[in-house]
Amino acid sequence: MPCIRVEHEFFCGSEFVDLRPYGAKIWMCWHRYLGPVFYRSAATIKPIEVPGRKTWAAFEKWKSQK
Repeated sequence: MPCIRVEHEFFCGSEFVDLRPYGAKIWMCWHRYLGPVFYRSAATIKPIEVPGRKTWAAFEKWKSQK
């Protein structure tokens, strides 16, 4: 399901991804049009505000294999 903009918000169908196999103990919700949101736990309670280099490197590995 694509991300759809409705007035000042987006409704998204996202893919939940575990980035541990790619080198970071991070979970991610991948939004096809809006990009990634990273979390420290699978509960996805609070997003990581400033992802580090290791997180971005794991994301790039995942994205290159997709």
